[in-house]
Amino acid sequence: MQFLLLSLVLAVVFSLLSLLNQPVRRRRRFLRLLREQLAAHRSGDYEAQLKIIEGFRVNGSEPANYLFFKGSALRELGRLEEAKEALRCSLALETNPALRVLCRSQIGRALMEQERWEDAAACFRDCVAQSPKRGGGQRALAELLLRRGREPHAALDAARVAVALDRAQEVHRRWLSQELHDYNLAESLAVFAWALAANHGAPADVQSSLAEAFALCGETNHPTLAGLHFFAAHACALLGDPAAATRHFQAAVETDPHGNYGRLSQAVV
Repeated sequence: MQFLLLSLVLAVVFSLLSLLNQPVRRRRRFLRLLREQLAAHRSGDYEAQLKIIEGFRVNGSEPANYLFFKGSALRELGRLEEAKEALRCSLALETNPALRVLCRSQIGRALMEQERWEDAAACFRDCVAQSPKRGGGQRALAELLLRRGREPHAALDAARVAVALDRAQEVHRRWLSQELHDYNLAESLAVFAWALAANHGAPADVQSSLAEAFALCGETNHPTLAGLHFFAAHACALLGDPAAATRHFQAAVETDPHGNYGRLSQAVV
């Protein structure tokens, strides 16, 4: 989801920095591949993303950024063992602390899809410890607790912290665009809405958080929008509105049929 998109964008930034001393032609080719694979990811075409990513290999090599992008796409497609293998190899090769956090987060998300809750939670706690000013780790912990159906108060606390951290993040020309800031906050707000509903929060507060989340997200980022619908569906179900929940699950499937949240929603509807 958007922590994934943030991961992809930050990986792009650090990859570009590593190319500063490379020939102009190579930099241009790399930039083109980066734009194409991000566009494929946002449109939910993960098979196309995997094909584009192959262009990052040089003479058969598997650099850390290639392995990270590959693992992220494989996770969306549900090829979880392959995803974990690629991401763990990326983590072993990566020396940048920020990118190591992103690798660890993606490994945690793959583990969460396998319902290996404790292992996933350990990854997310490591992310929080290593990157305490970003909301992604707290958001992932909140989602894990909600999906596991345990500790709703802890989930609400984590989601509330995620929203506060994401609101506090300053937009930066290089590191965090306004668009990416809004996507991150949208995800946190949607998880927060689910956590509020799980803790018998006021329906008006739940709906207010969801309305803000969808307004921030827009319609063009398919994996993020599908995730918002998935979270909203669970919130509506807890509010006693099964018809609205079904609409959101169906919207998630239609928005990102090949991605993680579309697949999870399809299992429900």
